[in-house]
Amino acid sequence: MSPFPAAAAAALLLLASAPRAFASAPDPVAGSVVQSREWIVHRGPHESEEFKGDVRYHAGPNVMKADWALYEHGGKLWHLKGHVQARRTLDSGDIITAEGDKAFYDGVSQKGWLTGENGVLLSRRPADGAAPDHAVAERLDWRGKEEAELSGGVHSYGPRLETWSDTARYLAAGREAIFSGGRPVVRKIFGNWTGALKADEIKTFDSPRRMTADGAVVGWIELPGKSERRRTP
Repeated sequence: MSPFPAAAAAALLLLASAPRAFASAPDPVAGSVVQSREWIVHRGPHESEEFKGDVRYHAGPNVMKADWALYEHGGKLWHLKGHVQARRTLDSGDIITAEGDKAFYDGVSQKGWLTGENGVLLSRRPADGAAPDHAVAERLDWRGKEEAELSGGVHSYGPRLETWSDTARYLAAGREAIFSGGRPVVRKIFGNWTGALKADEIKTFDSPRRMTADGAVVGWIELPGKSERRRTP
């Protein structure tokens, strides 16, 4: 099933890009870098800035929006609520968007999370106008640009690939994506044939590009007028 890794690269790229939308969250200076309808400065030993209504941060390739935000100066902590959206334009021109209802970001540890009442939505829209890739889950967690994880009913889909799993984790060090929980499935949906792979755990790697599957692996390949199924011991 050598063509599978080329398709799986789409899901890996989406996971790798997701935390970049939040990675450059600003340190407010007298409210100058964040716009909102109302801005309140809380003085004292725990100084913070509160932003209410149509909160927007725009700097270079990053745009962050919410209905409400609070920035704690001491810990460099961001809290966001209501129609949270982070968008980043990559050097390639592709646009990455992460959407949810609540978000938290620690500027010191660079750890953060995003949740939503109806889940979180990630998307990557290519600059050339090609069909986008999407992913939905209950939660997104990340640590800088090194690690990102989608958890809870993870479903990614696009013109080349569709995946289902309980969790999808990206590790930048090995440029790998790990799909686990709930017997993950990777389905190839482009080209003149389709196929699917099901296992206890599926990993995709970007360099060199490859895919591995472990645990009661089952695979399907469907050609026009013909199909084949294989199960590993």
